[in-house]
Amino acid sequence: MIGIAATILSLFSGAYFKQAALEAQVKSLSRVIEVASQELLKEIGIHTSDLGMKLAHSRELISTIKQSRETGNTDQLVELLDDPFINGFAGFSNVNLKKIRVYNLELELIGESNAGLDTLGDKLDDHIAMILSEREGVERLKAIDALWMSSEGPLFSTLVPLGGLRAIGYLELIVNPVFNLPEIGHITNTPVRVYSMSGEQISSGGQDITDSHLPVEFTLLSSNGTPAFRIVGYENIDEMNREMEKTQLVTTGSFLLLELLILLFALWLFNKFLFLPVSRMLHDMSLLSHGQLDLTVNDKGLREFHIFANAFNAMTNQMRMRTNDLKRLLNLDDSALMCFDHDNDAVYFNKAATSLFGYTSDEIIDLDIADLFSDDIASLMIDPARKSSSHQGDPRTLLNCKHKDGHKFQRNAIINTIRVRGQNGIGVALNTAPEGKDPSTLQNHQRLEAVEQTLSDLLAFARDNPDIMLGAEIPEYPETSDQKSALREHVVKVMSLALTCWEQALGKTKIELAEESRIWPVYIDKSTPTTRTLDKYLNIGSCPKNPRSQRVIDTAEFVIRETNKIKCVKRDELREATDLFRRLLSGIKSHNK
Repeated sequence: MIGIAATILSLFSGAYFKQAALEAQVKSLSRVIEVASQELLKEIGIHTSDLGMKLAHSRELISTIKQSRETGNTDQLVELLDDPFINGFAGFSNVNLKKIRVYNLELELIGESNAGLDTLGDKLDDHIAMILSEREGVERLKAIDALWMSSEGPLFSTLVPLGGLRAIGYLELIVNPVFNLPEIGHITNTPVRVYSMSGEQISSGGQDITDSHLPVEFTLLSSNGTPAFRIVGYENIDEMNREMEKTQLVTTGSFLLLELLILLFALWLFNKFLFLPVSRMLHDMSLLSHGQLDLTVNDKGLREFHIFANAFNAMTNQMRMRTNDLKRLLNLDDSALMCFDHDNDAVYFNKAATSLFGYTSDEIIDLDIADLFSDDIASLMIDPARKSSSHQGDPRTLLNCKHKDGHKFQRNAIINTIRVRGQNGIGVALNTAPEGKDPSTLQNHQRLEAVEQTLSDLLAFARDNPDIMLGAEIPEYPETSDQKSALREHVVKVMSLALTCWEQALGKTKIELAEESRIWPVYIDKSTPTTRTLDKYLNIGSCPKNPRSQRVIDTAEFVIRETNKIKCVKRDELREATDLFRRLLSGIKSHNK
């Protein structure tokens, strides 16, 4: 915005200064024309003075004037005055001589040339006569130059004394200055047009006038101040415009460059003291929001960021302490606590639960509620008999449990609905003591009730931060049934291709695949190794509703690596199916976001 404003202001200022420059150029050229006109008149005076001095010192002319005064005969005088017009004179090409006249000391006309103008009268111009009358002594012997107005228009006269120090009269040489006025154009190096005061063009320099020429007018005055000629000079402003445009371009470009440098410096300052600190804080907060409570928000930056980061770190520390307290509470008792999501997949086991069922924390993610209990938990939660028993003061339900090694056992349990990831899940609290060895009914009820409340608090606190749950992994599941169906179909396809490729290329079994890849657990059922979890992923009917997609991709990549140097017709098909599966997952995640 600053750059745009600067450009607009530059254009406005450029237009303003351009007009100011044109006005200054007009005044300057007018003054130049004035000076050139005066210099031109001086040059005309020099040429006429040279001719006048030669004639004024001619003994023949002086004697002829004296003789004509005595005899009254002026024929010989006229003949002498006509000689310059007939035979020429030195410098005749520099002036346009129109008349030569001779006056006595009283400025009365004695004689004049027949050549030249005949309508000038017999009197000396009043302004020249006044100048001469004002002179005294030797001053009267100096030549007089004057531009005066006649009946034929403006004329230029030079009056010189005759006879030297003993003047006997005056000699006047009259020239037409129009002949010399075009020289003004050569002096000013511009085209010039000369007009009379009536507007008639009387002279032209012969130069072409175009639209790029700026007319500048000057009025040349006669010696007594009367307007004599209107002189119009034409200044070519193209060069000036080019110079001004170049100057404006350089000025605007330099200003914009300076503004850009200032803007880049300002952005660097903003980035260093605002953007980077905010970005670091957002990154740290994102990690904290996903359960990495051992981190602290970066407090480098402005004072306000430091205060905000310290406040957030203090809040995180309190959250971490509360989380640790809740975790410790869940492990204080020997009760087995479990949490299942809305699809009945296991998302949390405490230490007592993993010990009771014989599974490790890593194996929990492959379990669902049917792998652990023979009873239909959903029907038990709405069983009228169970509801009535709770009214009698005993909330316990006797559940038939399945151990990892295959044997079954029974335990008293409390089952409740718990919110998991924004949907209803199932929380189960089991008494780890065998039936008949548990504490009294009242003690059991109080303990399980306290444990249930603690579990509910922790799950409510951690439903958006699953990483803080011990032994929990809650993946990003698709939200729609169509997405889930497509995902499960691709899971089964990829796993089936991976197993086929493994068996055909290497001649090994799926148990060996589970053991060598260390991706799938191997169970011992009655001394026989089985791959219950892997088997689920090979059939669309048994495939989990929320399959562990990363485990499937890891399996496919492991098989591709192991069979890379062995000819296998299914490997390329497996690679394509894996890439398609990745794109499907990417689309689902983007949609969920």
